[in-house]
Amino acid sequence: MIDRRNFIKQSVLAYTTLKFFSPLHTLAAEQNKSLVAICESADHRRAVRHSVKMAGNMENFIAKGDTVAVKPNMAWARKPEYAANTNPAVVAEVVKLCYEAGAKKVYVTDNPCNSPRSVYALSNIPVLAQKEGAEVFIPQSRHYKDMNLGGKFVDDWSVLEIFHTADKVINVPVAKHHGSSRITVSMKNWLGAVGGFRGLLHQNLHQAIVDLASFFKPTLNIVDCTRILMANGPTGGSIDDVKRLNRVLVSTDQVAVDSIAAGYLGTSAEKVEFIRLAENQGLGTSDKNKMNVLYEKI
Repeated sequence: MIDRRNFIKQSVLAYTTLKFFSPLHTLAAEQNKSLVAICESADHRRAVRHSVKMAGNMENFIAKGDTVAVKPNMAWARKPEYAANTNPAVVAEVVKLCYEAGAKKVYVTDNPCNSPRSVYALSNIPVLAQKEGAEVFIPQSRHYKDMNLGGKFVDDWSVLEIFHTADKVINVPVAKHHGSSRITVSMKNWLGAVGGFRGLLHQNLHQAIVDLASFFKPTLNIVDCTRILMANGPTGGSIDDVKRLNRVLVSTDQVAVDSIAAGYLGTSAEKVEFIRLAENQGLGTSDKNKMNVLYEKI
């Protein structure tokens, strides 16, 4: 039993902890668990804002004066409703939150698979992100630099330099079915952050995914599950392939969010090789018992 003196002492300690540490620390780090915040809302911008708040507010990840690089999935010449690219409203709200937290400059880019101009036009991401003050650009040769990734399969490779030099990097993928890797969420999204002949990466795709995820080490993963592509990924084929979940997931743990998204996509972490490899290499956890999953519907 706690007496009055110990109760007051513990209350002061709890207040101090809450004052100086975000929920990400107080709810997860103390328990050695990965926090995943999930918000469901038909208002997708509101879902982003609230899920980030649940994870500790953007101010705990972005400092005043930071240069921020935002990496959406902006690879395919498809309109937003087909869920082949990240929801443009999700990307725009991430940019807005970064500036509210004090970011000096926010960049948004991706190395597309289809014609860059078609992708950038049809995805609608540049228009909404620019309205929030982001600098959106189609990568040119000058934006890449050869770097050593130190991976088990990927060593020297051409990298979009902004994702290495920015003060903070925010990964904003969409959750989709994928014909080669079964799913694509946060970790596979990094294939859009490199140049070169990416077809070579498919020779050992799952290890390549882990090598890239290990190299880029995002500050935060904000996963678009507002509309998810259940089949015919990564490009999508029909509106019938799309499922509306209205959810946004936020975590610093790429493995954890990919594991949860795998369930949404009709599979499991155990069936996705790159998730298993990433966990074995210490990038995160797929074990629900080692996660602190917060869910709110608003």
